[in-house]
Amino acid sequence: MTHLVDERRTASPIITLTTDFGQSDAYVASMKGVILGVLPRAQIVDITHEIVPQNIMQALYVLSRASPFFPSHTVHVAVVDPDVGTDRRPIGVFTDSACYIGPDNGIFTHVYDHENVKEVRLLSDPAYHLPVVSNTFHGRDIFAAVAAHVASGVSPHHLGPEVPDPVRMDLPEPKQLADGSISGQILYADHFGNLVSNIPDSWLMNREDWRFKIGGVSISEFHHAYGNVMPGQLVVLTGSSGLIEVAVRNGNAADQLNVLPGDPLKIE
Repeated sequence: MTHLVDERRTASPIITLTTDFGQSDAYVASMKGVILGVLPRAQIVDITHEIVPQNIMQALYVLSRASPFFPSHTVHVAVVDPDVGTDRRPIGVFTDSACYIGPDNGIFTHVYDHENVKEVRLLSDPAYHLPVVSNTFHGRDIFAAVAAHVASGVSPHHLGPEVPDPVRMDLPEPKQLADGSISGQILYADHFGNLVSNIPDSWLMNREDWRFKIGGVSISEFHHAYGNVMPGQLVVLTGSSGLIEVAVRNGNAADQLNVLPGDPLKIE
């Protein structure tokens, strides 16, 4: 089969991995082995393998925070795939600046909403899979293999037919209420236990006299750095993604407040 090569690609194509596989098993290493077997010159970057198991929403947001900082033509593999082995589709999403490979379960909703998507392809051609595809590990047998072929320059139309109706997740949106208050929710807790909300910092209008209600607690401390409060103290601040976060200096807000993704954050 003749492969159409994009001459703009670098000598060492970049492939990123975002999964819920953890690091204690062979899953991630086997994916990397497949990639290097197809494309030995690939640069493989781990975004994270510590997504909470089956938490597609967390994977979506973590990937969306990291992917804009990668060079053009990076191939991003995202595998949080609770329906692996069923009739859910394996897809490749091609935008002006990147390619996203993974399950069609809504994990690329942020891509559809915020990037210029050129085409979405079903990864149906077995020529770009491993010879034997298991029912439980498409991350290795399909996604890693396809990603390496795409990074090597294989054109999207070789992979399979277009997908006109990729699955989208119903992403929670914050609301500005008539009384001037703001209603949002927690998207996920990061490694430090900081609670990342869906409320943009811009909604606070550069004011610091807000009161934040979460997990049965009211917080009046809004600062621009963790170090502006005492150790162990709750603080609200703007995270590096521009979203409002609830944290504990030198502590874990998720544990202290017993708050989970989807729980409300109200600002008055």
